[in-house]
Amino acid sequence: MVKRSRRIERPARGVHESLHEFATRHLREMIVKNELAPGARLHEQTLSETLGISRTPVREAIRALAAEGLVEVLANKGAVVREMTVNEVLDTFQVIGALDSLVGELVVANMTPRDLADLEDMHERMRSRFEANDLFGYFKANQEIHGRLVAMSGNATLQRQLQALNAQVQPYRYSVNIDRESWERSVCDHEAIMEALRDRDPNALAKLLRQHLPVKSDVVRHAFASASALKRPRPVRRRNFSMADGGE
Repeated sequence: MVKRSRRIERPARGVHESLHEFATRHLREMIVKNELAPGARLHEQTLSETLGISRTPVREAIRALAAEGLVEVLANKGAVVREMTVNEVLDTFQVIGALDSLVGELVVANMTPRDLADLEDMHERMRSRFEANDLFGYFKANQEIHGRLVAMSGNATLQRQLQALNAQVQPYRYSVNIDRESWERSVCDHEAIMEALRDRDPNALAKLLRQHLPVKSDVVRHAFASASALKRPRPVRRRNFSMADGGE
């Protein structure tokens, strides 16, 4: 049973986030961090009490997350966190890797000095989160880098496809770095990616991006086989939220 948390205050003046956006952001974070596990039912009343808001923005958030592919609405069961099989996850990782490879081929030709400087800053922020052992902070910084690279490709169709695929596997991308060795490999990969960007080497960048996610298939298989963080149900804990709270 989720205890009722204090009711959240509406956005303060100057804060441009609606309650619907707030609920979507925090429910997405809870799914990514496995606080709402794959297959878990999403009870509007329970979640509204957890977030301290009414059911209407929670209902809107559930619809938004269903559109992203993180939630499924099932007949006679209501909304549940989408549960993917190991093969579905690995197949999606493989397709993302192939599309990311194309991103690598396109980025170098379009990259400006300002773009490279911004990526250097993003990379340093990501490294600082790794050094602070802040897994979710690292995940957000990591996704910001990948999103910037996709945007720099200049290909709107490629951007739409990757955005849709990445949205579906966010919990699994996050969870592979719960394994410390996998997390360290991810950091090393990004060091190499930055080196390829500095060298303006599209072939090296494409190869690195193609392998970056699929190479973690061993971690995904182990997580599924051992019923670890990806599969183990966890209760939704009471959380103290504020509109300025971090999140996706």
